[in-house]
Amino acid sequence: MLDIDVVSYVDIKNCKEIIDENKEYLKYHNRYKIGGYKLFLDGSPQGKTAWMSKPYENEKEYRGYPIYKDSEVEHFVDTAIKENIQIITHCNGDSAADQLISAFKNKKTNIRPIMIHAQTVRKDQLKEMSKIGIIASFFADHIYFFGDIHLKNLGKRAFNISPIKSAIKNNVIYTIHEDTPVVEPNILRSIWITLKRETKNGVILGEEEKISIEEALKAATINAAYSYFEENEKVSIKEEKNADFIILDKNPLKVKNIDEIQNINVLETIKNSKSIYKKINN
Repeated sequence: MLDIDVVSYVDIKNCKEIIDENKEYLKYHNRYKIGGYKLFLDGSPQGKTAWMSKPYENEKEYRGYPIYKDSEVEHFVDTAIKENIQIITHCNGDSAADQLISAFKNKKTNIRPIMIHAQTVRKDQLKEMSKIGIIASFFADHIYFFGDIHLKNLGKRAFNISPIKSAIKNNVIYTIHEDTPVVEPNILRSIWITLKRETKNGVILGEEEKISIEEALKAATINAAYSYFEENEKVSIKEEKNADFIILDKNPLKVKNIDEIQNINVLETIKNSKSIYKKINN
């Protein structure tokens, strides 16, 4: 029996039969479920394999490359829509984002598609994502861990890495993630990074893209639950919702210095405690 809920996604190109043969796991069984399909459209900006609309710095024409043709991506998207199964798509470069957005244009769907990483997504693309209903899940840790490499590879474009504030302004549902094992999971560190937007060398990547602690917590809680179709069962404190709690040693909303957030510790985890819920509401 798992201690936490685990949601997995199946490679739609190579492993589609896993869902076809295990439809019962589209709902939780012993805290495990299949959330839907996974699709990869490009690589990474730090490795210069993310598919960009303009060349990398100090490269004459090279701008990364796509994994699939447009027609193939449209086929994968149509499959997910037809089966009414969520699809989450790896897009780091803005050309990869264009490809995904184009595949969903003019199609009605309620599968809550997710653009995973969305690192170099442009403001005009965020407007289109809002119209379509594509969720942006930002790999915000890149700002700190790889931000200095992005400055070298992308130049001024690096200041728009993970444009979470722009997503908010364009009414795009947003979340944050770590993409482990690329970096170790630590959601409080990720929240700190979204607030500070500082690289290892101390460069601020996009002052205008900084968000508030409330907005960052929303990315890690209610928005995350929404991205898994679980906003009615989890995260917010309400009668009939799952009463699972994590007790922290500091209130992230009341720290005097945002640097304190990354050092907040978990004191205790409490599962399904109805008494805690009643105490909070009384």
